[in-house]
Amino acid sequence: AAPRAGRAALWTPQPKLRSVLGIQMQDSNYVPKPKPILDRVNFPSDLKSLSMADLKQLAYELRWEVIESVSKTGGHLSSSLGVTELTIALHYVFNAPEDKIIWDVAHQCYPHKMLTGRRSRFPSLRQWNGLSGFTKRKESEFDCFGAGHSSTSISAALGMSVGKDLTGKRTNNCVAVIGDGAITGGMAYEAMNCAGYLNQRMVVILNENGQVSLPTGTPSAAGVVPAGALSSSTAQLLSSRPFQDARQVAKGISGLLPEDLQKV
Repeated sequence: AAPRAGRAALWTPQPKLRSVLGIQMQDSNYVPKPKPILDRVNFPSDLKSLSMADLKQLAYELRWEVIESVSKTGGHLSSSLGVTELTIALHYVFNAPEDKIIWDVAHQCYPHKMLTGRRSRFPSLRQWNGLSGFTKRKESEFDCFGAGHSSTSISAALGMSVGKDLTGKRTNNCVAVIGDGAITGGMAYEAMNCAGYLNQRMVVILNENGQVSLPTGTPSAAGVVPAGALSSSTAQLLSSRPFQDARQVAKGISGLLPEDLQKV
């Protein structure tokens, strides 16, 4: 189904034949992919004992679980597929729900929900009294912020970080995940301005993937170019010689580390 202007792109399944990423899924004979690693993960704490190889396999299985679920209920497919590895990494490194992970807009939260005890509820996704298509505080302690609108994650993380300090929390890890579309909103800049003034401890992850709800690029003779000064500047930075040189130096240093750390 074609997305409506101004709203995040939803994929709507057809009644009998569903095609996702070129895979034909029919109600009668489609057999779900086996997911032995994902079947062992009910909550983020289950990730901590997995090896790097298992984590990579988990990403593969989690991506297929998202595809198979959305093929039945509809929902935000590409946004969730685009953060699969990032979601696993965040829950592997941080200790939610004590550590706060805030998803901007939160339409990309399906992998997050599957790793936080709600995988079995996905048949009810976006249904009456079912699983919400966004993060929802009433739904789980792992959803620390109810979103649905863009550019709010950084200010939310900042407020939570200040609150942790005021209440004397020993650990203060508040992470905002924001995309290259949402980062252009004025509220995001206000939050970064305030965070810099307060010198508050927090992490902001910019998910620069060339997508908002629709592509942020426009066709040109040279290919697709970013449709905005911020995306254009980011693209130029990533392709610049100083950045590439710094990246090569970092890779060289990492080659001196033990093999297990290199895999990370």
